Amino acid sequence: MVKKTFILMAVLLVSACGHSGDTHERVIKLVQENNLTAARDLALSDEFFTEENSLLIRYFDLGMLHYLNKEYYQAIQCFDKASELGQKLYTTSISKSTSAQVVGDGVSDYAGEKYELSLLRFFQSLTHYRLYMQGYYEAYTVKEKKELKTIPEQKLSESEKRRHLNAARASILDWDSLLKTFTNETKSKASFVQDMLAKSWGAEIHDIYGTSGDRQIARQLYRDMEKLLDGFYKDYPSFQSDGFAEKLKAYAKEKEKDLYADKAKKENVKVVLKAGLVTPKKAEKISFVIPMETFLLSASGNNFASCLGIVLPGQKVSYEIPTVEKPERASGFKFVVKKEDGTAVTEKEMVLTNPISEIAYKEFSNRRSAMIAAKTARMTTKYTTAVVAACAIYDSENVWQMLAAYATFAASSQLIQASEYADVRYWGLLPANVFQQSVRLGKGKYTAEIYTKGKLVHQEPFEVDSSGIVLLDISLPNVKPLETELPTATVSN
Repeated sequence: MVKKTFILMAVLLVSACGHSGDTHERVIKLVQENNLTAARDLALSDEFFTEENSLLIRYFDLGMLHYLNKEYYQAIQCFDKASELGQKLYTTSISKSTSAQVVGDGVSDYAGEKYELSLLRFFQSLTHYRLYMQGYYEAYTVKEKKELKTIPEQKLSESEKRRHLNAARASILDWDSLLKTFTNETKSKASFVQDMLAKSWGAEIHDIYGTSGDRQIARQLYRDMEKLLDGFYKDYPSFQSDGFAEKLKAYAKEKEKDLYADKAKKENVKVVLKAGLVTPKKAEKISFVIPMETFLLSASGNNFASCLGIVLPGQKVSYEIPTVEKPERASGFKFVVKKEDGTAVTEKEMVLTNPISEIAYKEFSNRRSAMIAAKTARMTTKYTTAVVAACAIYDSENVWQMLAAYATFAASSQLIQASEYADVRYWGLLPANVFQQSVRLGKGKYTAEIYTKGKLVHQEPFEVDSSGIVLLDISLPNVKPLETELPTATVSN
């Protein structure tokens, strides 16, 4: 029995080393401070999720950091690695899942939440489209044999650009396949299996791709948006207030009409706004009492009862589970376009297409009871084993053996606590909310402005010419008013 105790302690000691430290929080804070270069450099260091069981998080957030720094070629390398690894990890191996049952969640491979794997396809598609529009791979530096090597900028040929447009569309098809897999494998109707962005952004890409078949697919996707909004998405708080649901339904109908509009009238400026950062995972402490009869099933006798009263009085223990705090409802944003002379030519309300923080909160709220039940059972087994092993060397008439039993259990208890920390790994640089909108503009130079609560939070110039679609891809991880606040614009007659 003592030998079993040492084996248990050794296994738990390994698991206790699975904490990730504060580097993730430091990266997120730098992004919130808009210090994107420093955040990227920190994430590239050996401090940031380099353990094999956490590589998916590294690829997720490093890809996003390259994306936020407009390093789209490097971003797609990370997103593609995340996709490949995520597919391998989705069905966890028996050996890993068994290990997790013994040593705790944090030592397991992080395979990603369903909504994270879904949104990965969004960012793959978006990044491929950015490369298609940009027409070159940025210069970057790599380390080879402990030396830094600069890879020069590479201009893309028309066929290479087209390959990225094809990849943007292929990501949508892969996305659809992934969501069907979720639907087929998930029995719970409350679990995340459908993504509104797969429909709203997917339809946009199919429309841009331009074949008659793609437009038919886009038409169905826009129609599916209303069905999804009246189904799974109706429970999200932001779609229960501020008219977001009605705006989304109207947007889908307008976009469906635009599919078959004359080229001279089709909307040619697309806006994707990613606001805030997703609500973080945190640890929640759970306490419970192990029933006395649980121990008596494994051992009996007056000696054992006496030992139990000493090593584990009250049989009360605690552990952690991951949780997500309830986020605030999404704030509204207004999109305003001005001419070079400052005259506003159009303004529209941005349409909420994905309340990601609310999705994360709902997922963990739905799973809370199941997580508590599973972990309570695992903790009961661990503590029972530790108590029985300690009491095997207990002797009420020998003070040294009494102390040895207590010390044995105390050591085991500390290692159990260390092994049962909450697994709070998550894709920390996902936006809190995603909005979309689109307009038709004539040729010319313009300025796009984004307002929230009457304050200007983003401003950027752009040009519309005869070359095709303009994508305004706006990321505001920490939404703050610009130093120069302007009144809400009014469209001129």
